[in-house]
Amino acid sequence: MILKVEHATLFEYDAPIYETATEVRLHPDNNPAAPQRCTSFHLDVDPQATIFEYTDFYGNNVNHFNLLQSHKRVKIVATSVVQTGIGHAEAREDEDIFLMDFSCQSRYVHFDQAIKDFTARFEADTPHFLLAESVCRSINDSFIYEPGATDVHSTSAVVMALGRGVCQDFAHIMLAACRNLGIPARYVSGYLYGGSTPDGHDEASHAWCEVYCGKEKGWIGMDPTHKTLFVDERYIKIGSGRDYDDVPPVRGTYKGNAKEKLSVSVRVSSMEQEQGN
Repeated sequence: MILKVEHATLFEYDAPIYETATEVRLHPDNNPAAPQRCTSFHLDVDPQATIFEYTDFYGNNVNHFNLLQSHKRVKIVATSVVQTGIGHAEAREDEDIFLMDFSCQSRYVHFDQAIKDFTARFEADTPHFLLAESVCRSINDSFIYEPGATDVHSTSAVVMALGRGVCQDFAHIMLAACRNLGIPARYVSGYLYGGSTPDGHDEASHAWCEVYCGKEKGWIGMDPTHKTLFVDERYIKIGSGRDYDDVPPVRGTYKGNAKEKLSVSVRVSSMEQEQGN
């Protein structure tokens, strides 16, 4: 599929602020070992700023900028065109260095007693692919999707106690369960094309997991939020890390005595359908 993403983030302040420092992780992944290709990416910032870029420790594309002048709003618009496909990410030769990070607890992923009780039902000696699939299906069957039940800072332990949450929460639960069972797993930030919705668009970012199934199979995407379970050509990957804290879409700081209001809008559309109309 050829998908276009328009992701707009607006920060508004009730008083002037200054010295804004912002990092943006909205550039779709372009790993040559994976089936996805980002054919174009453009980032607009208002007020205008010089935009720099770098690749972080986990291989994610990061843009960053500073605003030194006084301002009361910052608008960030990322526009991407991505060619997606079906497949998995091949294992890298230096993968062992990262597998340790993707096998341990992290800021949002906890090995609490509830996770240990949850994973006790699974046979740990099952091949990793089948074991991870069982974990993914169990989360999808057991947890309730309920926006507003959690927030962006909720840990896997909080979600286990609530029994409900959103895609980010279910991804953290799957990471905790898989890692507790000895399966390296990483958090993935991205989008899901909602072609079945009335307007043909998915209006939110999405999160899922990639589990490491050995050097032959590599990394396989699984989504505990949706009953299809496996990642397909509807998914657009931005980046991955230990948990949400490694790949937030936008992160920043500012100086000033002001309250901040955040608004986000996302539009994912099929360019193939638009061209066919």
